[in-house]
Amino acid sequence: MIRQARAMCDQGDLGKIRVIQTEYAQDWLTQDLENQQDSGGNKQASWRTDPSQSGGGGCIGDIGTHAFNLLRFITRLQPHQISAELTSFVSGRKLDDNAQISLRLNGGAKASIWSSQIAPGNENHLQIRIYGEKGGLEWCQEDPNYLYFTQYGHPKQKITRGGAGALSAANEVSRIPPGHPEGYLEGFANIYSDVANALIDKKNNEYDSSKYHYPTVEDGLEGIRFIERSIASSNSDSSWINF
Repeated sequence: MIRQARAMCDQGDLGKIRVIQTEYAQDWLTQDLENQQDSGGNKQASWRTDPSQSGGGGCIGDIGTHAFNLLRFITRLQPHQISAELTSFVSGRKLDDNAQISLRLNGGAKASIWSSQIAPGNENHLQIRIYGEKGGLEWCQEDPNYLYFTQYGHPKQKITRGGAGALSAANEVSRIPPGHPEGYLEGFANIYSDVANALIDKKNNEYDSSKYHYPTVEDGLEGIRFIERSIASSNSDSSWINF
């Protein structure tokens, strides 16, 4: 459904994009899990909240980057300025456990990203909403087989993976009939397939970068830049800085 959303943005179903809201919320670090003595400390929590092991970003680096990448992949809009407020709400925690970020994108669109690991009731709630002059899209990872599209002035449409309204961009990477859950693990399989196809095409002198959707070194570098710029903005009282 993410490739479906990307294709719909590419073909202009939303018109010029105006507003994007992305969030990734979890609750597992709501308490000081990394230092709880009764459990000997949680290893996952310990390294993720330790700047000597995970770098300068906590929540922003762990899950905020996923929300940012989702925004970039679907819309292809490039950020040019960022304002961020990173907070460590749990006493004594060295890295952020909540991040609220605003982005100014090329073309005039505005985006907001909220990532939090202290939001009780959330497991892996990755969600995106995109609004343009002609319509809007909504998708949530915890219900990944459905994409909601609303054309302005018309009822909301529910597009089902593999069902009516699904484009070839989505159907080509769907493995099982609609109605059977598919999503998280299959997403990795699609990346592996794209890499394998790229290698085969390269060998046969048929390589075309527009055909594949696997993450590149440049995507990774942009994710690091997102973390660094967020930290820099937060440290300067959430001032707007160039991306």
